[in-house]
Amino acid sequence: MKSNNIIKTALVLTLAASTCGFAANESDIENLEKKLIFIENQMFTPELRLDDLQKERSQYDGISGWFKGSKKKALDAEIEKQESEVNKLSTDMNKISTEIQSMVFEVAKTFEAKGNYDKAIEYYLKVSNRTDTVRARIAACYKSKKDYQQAIKWLLDMTRTDANLLEVVDCYHLDNCPKQAIHWLFEILEPFQSNGAEKTALKLIEEYKYSNILSDYPDYYVRLSDIYIQKAFANYKNNTNTATADYKKAVELRCQENNEAASTVSMKIVNAYQTKYTEALEILNRQKEAAERNYQDKLRNAENEIDEAERRLRRAIGDSERHYMDVVRNADMALKRAEDHLRKVESDPQATPQQKDSARRSVENARREIDRVRREKPRIIHDYLRPYENRVREAKEEKDKLVRDRNNIIEKYIAPYKKAASDAKNLTSIIKSLHNANF
Repeated sequence: MKSNNIIKTALVLTLAASTCGFAANESDIENLEKKLIFIENQMFTPELRLDDLQKERSQYDGISGWFKGSKKKALDAEIEKQESEVNKLSTDMNKISTEIQSMVFEVAKTFEAKGNYDKAIEYYLKVSNRTDTVRARIAACYKSKKDYQQAIKWLLDMTRTDANLLEVVDCYHLDNCPKQAIHWLFEILEPFQSNGAEKTALKLIEEYKYSNILSDYPDYYVRLSDIYIQKAFANYKNNTNTATADYKKAVELRCQENNEAASTVSMKIVNAYQTKYTEALEILNRQKEAAERNYQDKLRNAENEIDEAERRLRRAIGDSERHYMDVVRNADMALKRAEDHLRKVESDPQATPQQKDSARRSVENARREIDRVRREKPRIIHDYLRPYENRVREAKEEKDKLVRDRNNIIEKYIAPYKKAASDAKNLTSIIKSLHNANF
């Protein structure tokens, strides 16, 4: 309980309002903090009382409390009452703390809107729940202060999204760090999925090109060309003209890399995709063979399971007669014990009629049981063998299911390779069409 008080007091001290130019907001925070301290003081007495009650109650645990039932009940009732009061006050404190946090955030926003970024950051940092919304505001304040490295630190602490990374790019650009700006633009663009942030990044990556870029990124033109090819693929279905222009741009970028004719570069791209398709087909064919081997392994395992289940059943059949004889012996021994007990009871002058009747009934029950065991030998043996027979049946059903599902099992195995080959074929067809449209 005392540790809770320390935490609550620390919260109040952390959120203590500092002087600012927004009297209404400062006053509201101050009033809530006073209310928080008032409730905390109210909690002090019931918390101390609860500690004392719990210590007193612990004295009656074990042997010392065997004859203190009424005292323990009274203490339990009082503890429950004090806990209820403490919980209610704690709920009120949590509600007020949440209101203070919300108000602190609003005060920070007001400072930010007025251009007092240091004060805004000070208040944003007092918000205990540092969500991406809070981090974004802190980053924005640092960016406005031109402290771009701090802004980047907070941006990279947020959920990694293309939109957030565009802010990182902008900070590096404003901080005259073009190499880092290009790095994060490539992070946004690879792979290209045609969202709004990527389209902005694609525009910026060429605008931000600088004199030493090829030293920092020797593969700059090839990487950018690949992005334009991906963009062409994304646009091909809905806008062939745009896709054709994107492909032409991709070829032009590669031409800057090796100073070859555009048609030659384009044919190299076509051949590269044709090679990828051929490789995908080769992988698919190898995986078809692997799928068949995988199926045969499953089938052999299923057959081995049947063989093992049948071996266990054969052993169980050999053991079933011994099992039955054990059941007979146990029934005989139970009858002898019942008869011995009856003789002792009948010879005991102090035995009551009820005890004698109970002993006789035990003997009758034991005789009926041994008669049943001798009559029901086939059923007893069958019950013993049933689990082994069931396992044989299940193993055979599993094998039969494998045989029925052969095609599905193989298709499921090769599905990703078949899709890869189909995708490669489709992309090769598109590349050929784009090549023919441009050259």
